Amino acid sequence: MKREKTMSLNEIIEVINNFNSFLLTTHVNADGDGIGCLLGLGSALKAQGKDVKYFVPGILPTKYGFLKGFEELNKNLENIEKTEVLIILDTPTIERIEGFSFDRDKFKRVIRIDHHEGDRTIADLTYEKPNYPSATCLVYELLKEGKFPINKDIANDLYVGVLTDTGSFRFNNTQGIAFQIARELVDLGAQPYYTARMVYEMETMAHLKLLGEALLRLKVHDSFGFSYITKEDFAKYNANENDSEGIVDYLRKEKDIEILLFLKELPEGGYKGSLRSKNDAEVKKIAELFGGGGHRKAAGFTSNLPKEEIIRIVEEEIQKENQEENVI
Repeated sequence: MKREKTMSLNEIIEVINNFNSFLLTTHVNADGDGIGCLLGLGSALKAQGKDVKYFVPGILPTKYGFLKGFEELNKNLENIEKTEVLIILDTPTIERIEGFSFDRDKFKRVIRIDHHEGDRTIADLTYEKPNYPSATCLVYELLKEGKFPINKDIANDLYVGVLTDTGSFRFNNTQGIAFQIARELVDLGAQPYYTARMVYEMETMAHLKLLGEALLRLKVHDSFGFSYITKEDFAKYNANENDSEGIVDYLRKEKDIEILLFLKELPEGGYKGSLRSKNDAEVKKIAELFGGGGHRKAAGFTSNLPKEEIIRIVEEEIQKENQEENVI
């Protein structure tokens, strides 16, 4: 199937109106933005009488279990080849949907909605705004343009994405549109206090223990900070991948850190790396050295290299960038 390059909401709305069955998916290690997109758009489609299924790769992020419809994720995925439309949300490349084994050419339409700059050849229709506050902002624009009813549950789904992907409106992607959409979602029924409490104040003991380990190991050298947790840590505290979410953003609070690297050892070996930056530092290019990607100030990757080698490569790349800036 030939993939086209399109930015038209009207064409996506036409597909939604003309087809009846949809598979919605997002990236592995789904965050509040990915889950908010799935449930927000999925609930809106269901309200139009559409058949909707959800595929979330990897472990489900149970901290978002308070959102209505969460229990439907990864259910009833048999006979998926009969689904007409695939919608890829908050995901720049098909490789980020780990375990995706469906034949894309069997779908009558493939749509991608994302605030990352990504591979437009994977979809027939692409609605992409790089560095926008969240992908849920784009889903909201879609629902608003298509005049689809947005109830309080859908508003809450979409608000979760705005809240978490802007770091509670603290990150560099917090543009005016983030506040505008957040206000409109609150007017539609989203609950800021309840949502913030469920997202940020319901951590597990395992999460707090892992955070403690990461804090104890945090090192800072010339504004480069790094820390890690091991698979032994996960076993010791009976923790899973969900319990490590958010640690990287806590570590970056250290005042002298300009770029932070946080490594999580995987059960099968290797490491999952998360990079964060402050001010003008860019980490996307560093993640790309390991085959990863993301945003300018928040990126990630997976590597089978030893921990010490990963840290060395990142530190050398930072030094290289600093030297080039000094020359300029």
